[in-house]
Amino acid sequence: MGINNKINSEVIVKKFGVQSEIYNAFMKFLTDKSISEKHFEKNFNQWKKIFSKIYGNEISNELFLTHTYFVQILNIIVRCKLDSIRNINSEKPISLRIEKQIENLKIFELHYFFWTSVGNELLKMVEKEIENSAIEKQDIFSQFYQHIFISNLRHKKGEFFTPSHLVEAMIEDFYEFGLKILDPSCGSGNFLIRIIIKILDSQNSLINKIKAINNVFGFDINPLAIITTKVNILLLFLENIIIEGDPLPNINVFLCDSLFPQEYNSILEFDRNHIFNSFDLVIGNPPWLTYKDLFDKEYQIKIRELSNQLGIKPLSQYITHIELAAIFFYAIPFYFLKKKGKIFFVMPKSVLNGDHCYKFRAFSLFNINLEIWDFPNNYFFNVEHVCLKAEYIGKDYTISIKKKYPIKTKIFNDKLKFQKNILYSSLSIENDGAKLILPSHELKKINNLDNSPYKKKFYQGATLVPRTLVFFQIKNKRENYLTINSDTDILTRAKEKWLHKFQNKEIEDKFHFKTFLNIQLLPFYLKGLKDVFLPITPNFIFDPDYLQLNPKAHSFYNEVNHIYQTNKKETSKIETLYDNLNYWNKLQKQIVNKDFLIVYNASGSNLKAAVINNEDQKIIVGSENYYYSTDSEEEAYYLSAILNAPKLSKMIKQIKSSRHIHKRPFLFPIPIFDENNSIHKILAKKGKSCHIVVQEIFVNNPKITSEKIRVFINRKLNKIDDLTQQVVFE
Repeated sequence: MGINNKINSEVIVKKFGVQSEIYNAFMKFLTDKSISEKHFEKNFNQWKKIFSKIYGNEISNELFLTHTYFVQILNIIVRCKLDSIRNINSEKPISLRIEKQIENLKIFELHYFFWTSVGNELLKMVEKEIENSAIEKQDIFSQFYQHIFISNLRHKKGEFFTPSHLVEAMIEDFYEFGLKILDPSCGSGNFLIRIIIKILDSQNSLINKIKAINNVFGFDINPLAIITTKVNILLLFLENIIIEGDPLPNINVFLCDSLFPQEYNSILEFDRNHIFNSFDLVIGNPPWLTYKDLFDKEYQIKIRELSNQLGIKPLSQYITHIELAAIFFYAIPFYFLKKKGKIFFVMPKSVLNGDHCYKFRAFSLFNINLEIWDFPNNYFFNVEHVCLKAEYIGKDYTISIKKKYPIKTKIFNDKLKFQKNILYSSLSIENDGAKLILPSHELKKINNLDNSPYKKKFYQGATLVPRTLVFFQIKNKRENYLTINSDTDILTRAKEKWLHKFQNKEIEDKFHFKTFLNIQLLPFYLKGLKDVFLPITPNFIFDPDYLQLNPKAHSFYNEVNHIYQTNKKETSKIETLYDNLNYWNKLQKQIVNKDFLIVYNASGSNLKAAVINNEDQKIIVGSENYYYSTDSEEEAYYLSAILNAPKLSKMIKQIKSSRHIHKRPFLFPIPIFDENNSIHKILAKKGKSCHIVVQEIFVNNPKITSEKIRVFINRKLNKIDDLTQQVVFE
């Protein structure tokens, strides 16, 4: 029987993706079976026990059914491919040999995905789509994996899929035929498959190709990723390596947490063949999670201890920002690379410029021949990133940190075409680490600048979360009481576990405060306020006795506090809702706020700042924003002008980690407002003028964005830029 068509990644998504007829029919079948099938609950609980460690509270029946669908489709595709081999080649020993090898791979040993048999009608639907088809030599399942498991869910566990053209470029630059290579967080296998394709396309003999493939390894902590990778590679083999009498190459893909490999029997058994410190190369894209993203408290402790053992544990105030990618970059060579072995990872750019990665930038386990790939005009993810290459020398061999700088860096354009070689270096290189890494020519400019005295005067706002518990809309007012409902806008943005809705609750109006969200902040203007319940005294402290004297508020607080305590992360040490609202005393300290607030966003692509007249409103600033309070209206508008200056945003982009801004505006020497300085006074006037103009624009167009505002007031911003250049940068 002839080949009718080709199957590639796009075809797989089209035939089996969430918009397909097969997906809808399958999911209806599985949903119905989940109600009637007596083994469903047992299998769901087995799956939940494993995957709750990966997905946390996102675990649900629907996700289990989606996993089941995904694995069943992979299983049917493999079986169809085997049937086609039997039809094409009637020599039974070959197909039996292959089937025996597949059985030994234990690809579909996770029985909880096979809690029900697929009906014949569904089976025929799938078979019809793929029978008599050849599978293209490519990674055919990663798009399907990304498509089925929405990006929000994958990103929560740190999965950012590497674009195929970047994978190819890294492998082309890095991999040498026959060398032993590991992807320690292989996901659906895009790096491994590209390496195997490179081997298959080489001019080497089949025997040498098989030997080279046997040196390709992948680990991942997610059983679903392991199944996907194994099937991807198996189909590649079945399509391209079927020779009578010859075994298929090994599929060296293992379920393993690469950071703690000693805990996995499969790896310990494999160590008979010397898997530890046996690899020539390590490549991949490790999880982009931070310490605070982890669901398991015990795992957090292990990560903290491992970062300390590796010598890259940050200062205590940065512990929650520990990057798993940074841990991977040190731990994986330590466990798996030979001395002088090399590592090449896609990394979040925060490892170069985040304060929490100061010790990471000592590169203590690595030689002087470091290399960075940067893509300043086209980042492939919504998190800025680089590729980082290094040669492992081990803990016993010490090289001065200063010898590792400057670092050779390749700059690529938006089509991943090489543009130029430049050097990156650090603002300050010490014995235990280095401050942020930047292009050398940019460092020269920054080295001549001093911090602003305003750095110590600005504070981050209070953590007014979970918002669904404390934000409200006023339904009715009477005397000293309010009848309140959930804020519908907040509900639409809420995570599922905090989707708490209340109606017709009563509170005493003294617990009613005003705040605002980052999205309500425009350049020069705050376009609205939100109502928020805060269980505090007029002195901004929590007093249980005071609260009991106000029974309505007391009852409401007890209700929402119970919801908080029930749903908070197990890893959180913040025991009450009030403690969360006042984390690091950021709520209570706002009691001393003066008549004018200047506020700006804590994160985003560009700074946006506005002045708030706080004389009568007593607004509470939330943690999405930073603030400074003053009794001087002129000082407030002076700062508003400078913080909205495009020049300052441009300078911050050179040094900030991801989208985080925090106090980086004050790494530049913004001087304290001087009422006797004519330029300062002009900036203040322009700040107030822009406030009035933007207010008028907003009134006429309430849906206008910050970007459009900047276009409308471009001429004014250019004048502010010129003045900011004189005041700050000259």
